[in-house]
Amino acid sequence: MRKAAVVLAALVVILAAVAVGVYSYCRGVPGEGKTVRFEVRKGMGAREIVDALADSGLVRCGWYVVWRYSRLDEPKSLQAGSYMLSDTMPAESILAVMARGEVIPVPTHWVTVPEGFTVDQTFDALASALPVSKSSLDSLATDSAFLAELGVGQLEGYLYPETYEFADSLAPAQILSRMVATARSRFSRMLEGRPDDLSEREVLILASIVEREAKLESERPVIAGVFLRRLRLGMNLESCATVQYALGNAKEKILLSDLQVESVFNTYLHPGLPPAPICSPGSSSFAAAVSPDTSNGYLYFVSRVDGSGGHLFARSHPQHLRNVALVRSGNSD
Repeated sequence: MRKAAVVLAALVVILAAVAVGVYSYCRGVPGEGKTVRFEVRKGMGAREIVDALADSGLVRCGWYVVWRYSRLDEPKSLQAGSYMLSDTMPAESILAVMARGEVIPVPTHWVTVPEGFTVDQTFDALASALPVSKSSLDSLATDSAFLAELGVGQLEGYLYPETYEFADSLAPAQILSRMVATARSRFSRMLEGRPDDLSEREVLILASIVEREAKLESERPVIAGVFLRRLRLGMNLESCATVQYALGNAKEKILLSDLQVESVFNTYLHPGLPPAPICSPGSSSFAAAVSPDTSNGYLYFVSRVDGSGGHLFARSHPQHLRNVALVRSGNSD
């Protein structure tokens, strides 16, 4: 009986020594000096994270990490994100870093999208400044499911012109979604008081034409007023900007032959507004389309040649022809 007690005591001592050894081993760190970029995806549970830590060689024993996690002070949730972790870090430190969400700062890039850019020009700007390909953006522009998710018929007009800071980790769809959301947010604030005979979409289309036609801030409401009066009188808009869009390039000088190009965007040939915006307008052009100045009775305008970016306006066609003659003579002051 005494022998059995001695043997039992010896076994207890041995088991205790083994347990202490295992505990000490598992509490220790691999310590090979390895640094790992460790990713915690959204929706990962604690057990899945611990298994991934063990697979990455950052911890020795998964059970020990689970036990330490159960004893972790609040907050206990491990935050999703990217972490730089070393195999010299104790499990407690790794868990604390993830519980506090001390993620690696995600690299970002700035990109400026000017007012009046088309979708194609915007994609060029995004692809040159961000780690995204133009082909991936082009694919989304024709993806009906993606457009439906955004609630738009097309991206033209909805990629709001602004200077953006985008994280390098963003997918192309996330980039475009943010730009469309920005456009909706900015424009929705200004729609109150729009002309009764223009829908929200028509205001956007008109604003896009104003953006490409107007150079001076003071003339934007006046030019918007010219187009709205022509619409109300059943006159063709006859906007050179829409012809340039139909041609697919912004020619410095439109030829008479260009005015005959067959396109639904050619407002010399087709009445009413074009079927979609021709660029992404800025807030000032959108505001002009919401509150156009029709008080002056203007129906025509022609660009000055003095480098000011301004226009000569006319209420009648004979007066417009005189303005055109002045411009051609170089005397448009």
